[in-house]
Amino acid sequence: MRTKSSIRIVLILLISSLLTVMLFISGCSPQVPGTVSTKSSQTSTKTNIETGDNQAEFTPVKDLDFGGKEFVILRPKSAGWAQYNDFTATSGNTDDPINDANYNRMEKLSELYKVKITEIVSGTSVANDASADINSNSGTYDLIHIELSDVAPLAQNGSFVDLMSLKSMNLSNPWYTQNFVKQQSIANKLYFVLGDISTVDNDGLSALMFNKGMVSERGLTSPYEHIKNNTWTIDVLHEMCKDVYKDLNDDGKGTAKDQWGYLTDYSDAIAQLNGCGMHICEKSADDLPVLSIYSTKNIEIVQSVIDLFSDPTSTFHVSKIATSDTDGRSPWEYGNTMFTENRLMFRSTAVYRIIQCRVMEDAFGIIPYPKYDSEQANYAHSFSYATPVIAIPKYSENAEAAGAVIEALSYYGRTLVLPAYYDRVLKGIVARDEESRFCLDLIFDTADYDPGIVLGIGGFDVKFAQMTSTGKNTFASDYAAIESAATKQIQDYIDAYQSILE
Repeated sequence: MRTKSSIRIVLILLISSLLTVMLFISGCSPQVPGTVSTKSSQTSTKTNIETGDNQAEFTPVKDLDFGGKEFVILRPKSAGWAQYNDFTATSGNTDDPINDANYNRMEKLSELYKVKITEIVSGTSVANDASADINSNSGTYDLIHIELSDVAPLAQNGSFVDLMSLKSMNLSNPWYTQNFVKQQSIANKLYFVLGDISTVDNDGLSALMFNKGMVSERGLTSPYEHIKNNTWTIDVLHEMCKDVYKDLNDDGKGTAKDQWGYLTDYSDAIAQLNGCGMHICEKSADDLPVLSIYSTKNIEIVQSVIDLFSDPTSTFHVSKIATSDTDGRSPWEYGNTMFTENRLMFRSTAVYRIIQCRVMEDAFGIIPYPKYDSEQANYAHSFSYATPVIAIPKYSENAEAAGAVIEALSYYGRTLVLPAYYDRVLKGIVARDEESRFCLDLIFDTADYDPGIVLGIGGFDVKFAQMTSTGKNTFASDYAAIESAATKQIQDYIDAYQSILE
């Protein structure tokens, strides 16, 4: 269950891994507030799932029968790392465990509700296709699988059904991302959701990789030790990365052909700040977003990130990777090359890129983004704008039936697809030590969905990218210039949500 609480649920897939992980957690790891059951912990195919002191029961809607009709999902076109293949499986006997699990999920839906899950791939963008279809009341789609970067304006104009109003969906179930449900509802309404219906959100989560050999050669304390001792902070990361730079090709220039302590990008500034506990918006007791970004502590956090990002002895940026250096690969892909060639001690990236590094022969580890300081309660890991969420178009003639399909797809996504994704692909192939497996649990459990980022409030992400690229902390003046417009933008969302009649 992906929620924030003090409960930790241990893995139940592999007994051998269980003992090692428990030793790691109980013997040397700090209590990590804000984490509970790991995404891999729910592998039972029973309808009753026990998660510590929580129970989650999947109850199919009685007598729901689609009579073999198609249930059409509009989804994005796959591009780059974002492969939207959650509903594409046509065979259950392949060498791809994810494909086979998705196929089995579709078969379960067919047996359960006599429904055939099909998909239409967007020709332009899901936002454009969905808007045109909804505005014309064409009724082409039963579900909309849309990127987080595009969903908020459609929700604001009343294009979707309030999922909290549906009896066929229980959004407190562990197959929905609980941090997302809590952070994205406005005025107790939620028009889009994510969870185990898809694995793309997992691929897009931010995380760090580190080269064990480079850390050891310098006599540095392992990041694992810092995590165990609750001292894994941004200042510690920066200190470890200082003076790692080496001009390997002796050209007198800092390039992608050299050795660096840290590879990130200016566009990752918002994720680094989020990891330090900084939010653009918090939620009020009335379930309303409130602008909360400006404070004395956040000014200090911004400065720490700027110091790390602009240090020429430690940090290189993906946007500085010259096309002539990449041998035809994208800069992000070439970042993998730099890492696998032992020219990066740390790399900030997404889980998808970590999966690509499984061919690396040398030892590497997977760790969370650092906290700002040891007083910070929770780790936090930002999402990709390409993360897809599910929404029901407002013209739906039977939203309860659509909700029942979401519930079933999400439940079977958790019990069938997630074990294949998490344990076979990530833990079985990529994560080569128990510490990394523990850290993967931690990363997934602390996925954070700041309403200010999802709703695009104030364009702060762009401002922070500019600050880290120039090395100048203009936070105070930028906030003063943006505050009024950002506050109005939030109020516009609140007014819209409160005025939408279901």
